[in-house]
Amino acid sequence: MRAHFLFLLSIFCLGTGYSFAQTATPAPTGTIKGIVRDTVHNYVLKAATVSIYKADNTVINYQLSNNYGEFKFSNLPIDKPLRLDISNVGYQTIQKNITIPKGQTVLDLKNVIINPQDVNLQEVTVTVPPISYNNDTLEINAIAFKLDTNATVEDLLKKVPNITVWGDGIITVNGREVKQLTVNGKQFFGGDNKIALQNIPKNALEKIQIFNTADRDKPLDSNLVANLKLKKGKDRSYFGKISAGYGTDKHYQFDGNLNFSTPKLQLSVIGASNDINKIPNDINTLIRNSTYKGVGTSVEYQSDFRQSGLNKGNVAGAQMTYNFKPDSKDWNNKSSITADYYFRNLESSNIGDAQTITTIADNNQLYANSNTTSSNTSDRHRFNSIYNYYQKSHRLDLSESFNTEKGDNSNSNIRSAQNNARQLTSTNNSMGQSNYTNTDFTFRASYNYQNYNNWKQRFKSLNASYDVSINNRNNDRTEITEFRDLLNSANNRDFNRKYQTDSKNLSQTMILGLPNLKSIFFGNANLSGFDAEITGKLALTNSEEHNFIEDFVNGNYKQNNYLSNNLKTNVTDFTPGISLSKSFSKNLSNRYYKSLSIKITAAQQVINQNNTSDRSFQNLRRTYRNFVPVVSVSASNYQIGTYQESLNLSYRTQVNIPTLHQLAPLTDSTNLYNLQRGNLNLKEELNRSININFYHYDMKSKNTLNFNINGSAGIVDNDIVDSTFIDQQNRRTVYLTNANGNRYANLSGNIRKSFKLKTSELQLGFNTSFNFSKNPTYTNTLFNFSNNFSTNNSLQTTYTYKDKLAFEATQGIVTSVAKQSALGTTYKNITLTTSFSGNYNFTKKFSLSSNINFNNNNPSVGETINFAIWNANATYRFTKGNNAEVKFSALDLLRQNKSVFNYASVNSFTTSTKNVLQQYFMVTLSYYPRKFGTNAPKK
Repeated sequence: MRAHFLFLLSIFCLGTGYSFAQTATPAPTGTIKGIVRDTVHNYVLKAATVSIYKADNTVINYQLSNNYGEFKFSNLPIDKPLRLDISNVGYQTIQKNITIPKGQTVLDLKNVIINPQDVNLQEVTVTVPPISYNNDTLEINAIAFKLDTNATVEDLLKKVPNITVWGDGIITVNGREVKQLTVNGKQFFGGDNKIALQNIPKNALEKIQIFNTADRDKPLDSNLVANLKLKKGKDRSYFGKISAGYGTDKHYQFDGNLNFSTPKLQLSVIGASNDINKIPNDINTLIRNSTYKGVGTSVEYQSDFRQSGLNKGNVAGAQMTYNFKPDSKDWNNKSSITADYYFRNLESSNIGDAQTITTIADNNQLYANSNTTSSNTSDRHRFNSIYNYYQKSHRLDLSESFNTEKGDNSNSNIRSAQNNARQLTSTNNSMGQSNYTNTDFTFRASYNYQNYNNWKQRFKSLNASYDVSINNRNNDRTEITEFRDLLNSANNRDFNRKYQTDSKNLSQTMILGLPNLKSIFFGNANLSGFDAEITGKLALTNSEEHNFIEDFVNGNYKQNNYLSNNLKTNVTDFTPGISLSKSFSKNLSNRYYKSLSIKITAAQQVINQNNTSDRSFQNLRRTYRNFVPVVSVSASNYQIGTYQESLNLSYRTQVNIPTLHQLAPLTDSTNLYNLQRGNLNLKEELNRSININFYHYDMKSKNTLNFNINGSAGIVDNDIVDSTFIDQQNRRTVYLTNANGNRYANLSGNIRKSFKLKTSELQLGFNTSFNFSKNPTYTNTLFNFSNNFSTNNSLQTTYTYKDKLAFEATQGIVTSVAKQSALGTTYKNITLTTSFSGNYNFTKKFSLSSNINFNNNNPSVGETINFAIWNANATYRFTKGNNAEVKFSALDLLRQNKSVFNYASVNSFTTSTKNVLQQYFMVTLSYYPRKFGTNAPKK
């Protein structure tokens, strides 16, 4: 087996070594520059499209001439024939054959004359440039790029200079991310980029249009949009995948999806069944991971070897989008409805072991062991729909979601506790069985009015929304518990208890916003950029709980009069507010645009809570009043053609009121290792936070660097915390109390860098996050601060060479440290994950792919665990269109897969393992039906 691994690794090394050898000693490069000029009218031409090509018509680069008519291309080959094309609306396209002389690094063409188009010409020769500008739209003409007949849109985009298609499907143009990808101006099957890029054939494409569009919610900002314009008649299509596989240990998988599209309708039908931990969470997950292109280093829809337990699932569903105005060209004249239905049946079995160390005082620790076995079955139905209506200044959005789930569960848990001397002090074993039915319904309606046309009208805009949520929970379960105190048998307890619990919850939220008060009272007066807004939020929550509890006594089940209870809770939350804002802007045409916006909101939140119960001590009424201001600052710096930056800062206060189950719960004594108590004196939590977001888009012509940073920090006053009492038998009684001193800070960010080489591309990405929290708590009356610090860092490298090789390497490191100030303990854990993924295409039909993950888990308590998961696939595609595929897969070749979870709580550290899926081999047959356009009518 080791020999197989070395053989596969050597293939990747040879491939990368060969490709790097091609670029190890780059040839010298030069620069071409000039000025585009119209001598008839005696002025320079700005925004002319200037393109440079190789002798074989391959595009090297393109750009627009600047305000002074200037253009400049760098990194061009010396002593090689090139072609320069210059075009502009209303002018004749000129072509010049040029060469940078050997021994010279700069070729200055000085003035390049372009002549106006003669409208009286009788014969016009029309040529299609690969790349052109039409007003403010960049157009990439597909016919100008010669690719394989089975190529997709993604293959085309990878040939275009200044455009990068990242491994996760994100597209960047000059370093700026494309926020929306449409097909003929409409969202394509849920809007996932991969579905469009890896399914639509290049031969069905007329052109790709890239342009800026205004952000309706943020008028000062704009989004980059890419539209795939299909050839006439190609907007009627079908595509998908049908696949079946069988493997060792009787493992199996079936999955398929069929997608149909017309100018008005998009319809998807999906289904899947397997016992190898491949359970898609929604319809788009299956469609996204079964595209026609379907090769590369992506391993999203492989068996999830990190998922705990053994899982068998069946899913089915359908998704539909209907456009009522398919021919509308205006963004504010659209109407569509999207609906999907999803069914999931899941069977899972889990076996787990856990060891926990708890510190209760200096040099005094308790040890707990737990062995859990459980099996679960569930059936879930989900139906979602969204209706959007845009008509001039009006926008209406309606959405609903309906979910219902039925299931049952059986479990057993064997637990034991030891004292500081490692003496066994108690056991608490339990068995349980339950069945449940859950139903959830949500509905949201939002209306937005924005006057874009009549600048004289005083009433400019209005925002309104209504949300309603209805939840029902029905649960019948039985718990049998046996607690044994090995130091004092008088504390032994046995429980055999039945629970019938029904709960209902109705939540409604209404929000109304009236912005642009300045125009209402003062018309179009500037008022030095000041404006105001009135907002109001009303949230109503009504909940009911009906609990019928029985205990097994003398051979019969009898009602438990303490735990059986009927409870109603009504909460009213009203928050009115008024905002004052001021905006600043500065710009220089075709040079830069800068803006600054400051907004201050003063709001008062009033919350009324009313509880009615069969238990008199739960009949509580409470009112909470708090000032909840919000301050936000937004700044942007758009240096045209160079970079774009944005900074957002905000400060806000959030209130979290204690629930009745925190104030006055009914304590259930079946789990003596965790008895919950309440506190009628609890106050509301006040979370005051500062949030920051910064991003930088590099808009250079190549090798762009993009990054963004997100952060938050806050203080929680009156934090609701546990005050835990733990005895030597590890019995815990948890009271709730308020404490100050809670602090937290979070910082995350990512960096992306791409290098387009001569015949290959290198992509680098780095993601990081830092999290710190200081949590107050009490343990056996001892006040303690738990200082927690964790990091999660990931470095990813992706290298592609022509259409032959794709290789990806990822290094991840996750760390966590928990220090207890009063207890003098420190718990640490470090997890290292090293991953290699690769795909090598020996021919257009045969490829090998493999991925291997090396895992190292190193806790401060317990043993270090190392294991590797190695998967490999051999794929052969056949038929003329490469639509049929046979794949041989070898999963977890080393048979080392393990499931390890280590985590620290306030004063304890837990290490645990669970059962997981392990090695199997499988043969899979797949077919990719795909057709864009209808057959030509027979004569």
